[in-house]
Amino acid sequence: MRKISNNFLSNDFIITGLYFGLLLISFISIYSSQNSADYSFFTLQNESFKQLIWMVVCLAVFFAVSILEYRFIFNLAVPLYITSIGLLVLVLFVGQEVNNHASWFNFFGFKFQPSEFSKFSTALFLAKAFDSYSIDLRNFKHIFLTSLIFLLPSSIILIQGDAGTALVYFAFFLVFLREGLSLKFLVLAFSFIIIFVIGLLLETYILYILIVTIFLIVVGLSIKDFKKIINSIIYLTLVLLIVNGQDFALNNVLTPKQKQRVETLINPSSDPLGSGWNITQSKIAIGSGGFFGKGFLKGTQTGLNFVPIQSTDFIFSVIGEEFGYFGSMIFLILYIIFLYRILMLSENQKDKFARVFGYSTFSIFLFHFTVNVSMTLGLFPVIGIPLSLISYGGSSLLSFSLLLFVFLKLDSVRPSILAR
Repeated sequence: MRKISNNFLSNDFIITGLYFGLLLISFISIYSSQNSADYSFFTLQNESFKQLIWMVVCLAVFFAVSILEYRFIFNLAVPLYITSIGLLVLVLFVGQEVNNHASWFNFFGFKFQPSEFSKFSTALFLAKAFDSYSIDLRNFKHIFLTSLIFLLPSSIILIQGDAGTALVYFAFFLVFLREGLSLKFLVLAFSFIIIFVIGLLLETYILYILIVTIFLIVVGLSIKDFKKIINSIIYLTLVLLIVNGQDFALNNVLTPKQKQRVETLINPSSDPLGSGWNITQSKIAIGSGGFFGKGFLKGTQTGLNFVPIQSTDFIFSVIGEEFGYFGSMIFLILYIIFLYRILMLSENQKDKFARVFGYSTFSIFLFHFTVNVSMTLGLFPVIGIPLSLISYGGSSLLSFSLLLFVFLKLDSVRPSILAR
């Protein structure tokens, strides 16, 4: 039996190098996003200094994870998942409220968000579930029971008022697609989303006319296929429920601020000084960077704090303004290579536990990257999704780093992993 290597040097060099490169970009961007003239660098008031401390912590965790045994990681899945659920419930009662979200613990000035840690524990537990049981994703019962693994933490986070983070957990459906879920479910889900968005743009009676017309055409073409007619009726019923439930969702599920953000996405000029301010200023900052940017620490929109929460949700606007189109494209290309490498290594795993965890890691990183950049460019509502590994936030950085470190560890023992 080949001996399993337990050291830092056995990790994939490409992902490791890109990880540290992204941390460097993160530090530069956070440092540049601050107006720190009133205080020194070496103080907890300085976000870049606090982030540097978290980076050092992550480096220590990196070395610690590299010496763990595969079986130890496998056995941690259940206790970590139960612990994360407990923390999500506990923070509802004793947590500190930040941005109207009761989702933070505060320890001597360092805030910890358990919903970030829960992404890691959920990915680990989902991987163990797929590895330990014969899950058939053509069976609706199996789909439902397995979905509860991420729907449970997502629901608790939604109760906390953090709809953006709760939405992240639906990225795990990409893992389901890899493990056998029919593509029809994804197409069906996207069609419901499109119908919901169209319902925001059109008058309800016009939408009714279009839906009924399409339904009659489909039924007419399938007149001899009873099964297709039944499926069409079920689909029509669900569509009508979505159309009629839009007002309820906007007024009861979303907070007033989130509702305004959705309306701003549909009509950006509706409230340019209110809910549309963030997106407008972000696009101005990115556009003002031109091709090569204004230069490090020379951004005016971000330097003068025209862009709110620019070190977290809108960190990409700092990159766009100071390094321009050229710098932004280099960053995006590096990040895409980073994502592709995770995806490629995940597909190469011979062990289901490692493969499912790898795809979970990829899905979470992909969701955050796509939504955050789209949000910054005004292509998606502002829902408070950080840019993974780049935005300011210690618990966020630690969560994403843990996902990556554990996957790198599982990949590093790939030749011997089947001997467990």
